[in-house]
Amino acid sequence: MLHRLLRIRLPHQVSLNKCHFYVSRETRNRLLCLDTAVILGYNKYGMKVLFMYLSSRDEKLMKRVEFLLFSLVIIGFSILGIQSAKAQGSTWSKKPTWSAVQQQPQYIQKDSSRVRKSLLKRDSSPFSPGSHNASLDIGQVFLMGDLAESYADNLGLQLHYTYGVSDIFGFDTSIGYSSHTDGDFSMLSWKSGVRANLAWFDKIIPYVSFGLGFYRPSYQISKNATMAPILFGLHLGPGVTLNLTDQLFFGTSLTFHDIFGGERESATGIVQDVGGSYTSFLLHAGTSF
Repeated sequence: MLHRLLRIRLPHQVSLNKCHFYVSRETRNRLLCLDTAVILGYNKYGMKVLFMYLSSRDEKLMKRVEFLLFSLVIIGFSILGIQSAKAQGSTWSKKPTWSAVQQQPQYIQKDSSRVRKSLLKRDSSPFSPGSHNASLDIGQVFLMGDLAESYADNLGLQLHYTYGVSDIFGFDTSIGYSSHTDGDFSMLSWKSGVRANLAWFDKIIPYVSFGLGFYRPSYQISKNATMAPILFGLHLGPGVTLNLTDQLFFGTSLTFHDIFGGERESATGIVQDVGGSYTSFLLHAGTSF
């Protein structure tokens, strides 16, 4: 497990994350027996450097921490951008366009039956309260970490459904699939979570989605054997939707996925690391009903 992070290229040289550090022979030998260590060594310029050595177990934990921190940064920048646009007097609004008709009392007094029909029509707008929104997503799936070292990125598909609960929140669920490196690795996922609309700019709706789900990665471990465990994971990411009409919408999303896994042994005795992380960048087009 340690050879993935630590490679000895010279008698006194340690290669860590593509950076070379020079330490004593005694320190180098002790690294092979440690899980985590803080080492004082020298870089190629002869300068003293302090670096941390992590075992593969601790490395996976750090990847999850980085994933959560990066996701929080994305949400933070999205909120700051929206607040900045509001402060500059732009047309960002706290209310969606489908609720604008409720602010016209004179029109309501003239023809109440016509207004009721108009309200019913507007309530079926994409992602409005009580609306059903279905879309087909297609785009690139970028593998990360150990998956990226063994398999190639490829296109992915996803069937997406969102139910509008309120002006801000919606119930979000999807089924996705992607295949990589001529079928040596594939991923089937079923996810559910929450969609939160951040603001409305005319017909544009930026949002954030987050939730949990089940993932079924399939590994070709030998010529006639595969391993396909069902794992649990989480997803989080931003997106933007453009409402083309009262029934049609188009947009894009960037979603980060972290699958909780570990080592699994097959029926033939082969040990395989399962789980990992990947990012999906998808375009979606759909209808509201």
